[in-house]
This record gives sequence, C-alpha cells and structure tokens, in this order.
Amino acid sequence: SFHRCKLIPVMAEVDRIVRPGGKFIMRDDSSTIREVENVLKSLHWEVHLTFSKNQEGILSAQKTEWRPDSYAASS
Repeated sequence: SFHRCKLIPVMAEVDRIVRPGGKFIMRDDSSTIREVENVLKSLHWEVHLTFSKNQEGILSAQKTEWRPDSYAASS
C-alpha cells in the first residue's frame, strides 16, 4: 500500500533549507500540488503553477525575503 509522509513537516524543512531567492519545483498529483501551494503561500513564497494532463501537476515556487514579525522581549 502507498504511504505518504506528512506534508507540513516536509514543507517546513524545505522552507528552512532554501535561502531567499531559491526555487522549489515539484511534480505530483493535483491534490498534493494544491496542498503544497497553500503551505508555501502561507509562508509568503511566490508560487507559479502549471497543471498538465491526467490530474498531474507541476509546481514552481520561489522563496521571498519575508520573515515573521519578531516580538520584543518585555523587561
């Protein structure tokens, strides 16, 4: 049987490893592509995607310079 890893931890690791300006390309079924697209957009990546035939898609994304707001430590 087919067992797929959880996408969130994998995409968090991709975001950690890829530097701003770096690119990520994947090919998978359309539903997985949509999941990954949503995760990358939430991390402020620029996502470009092209679907091919037979429910298979290709996703291309580029990491931006965005970083979450930091919180000042209260003294």
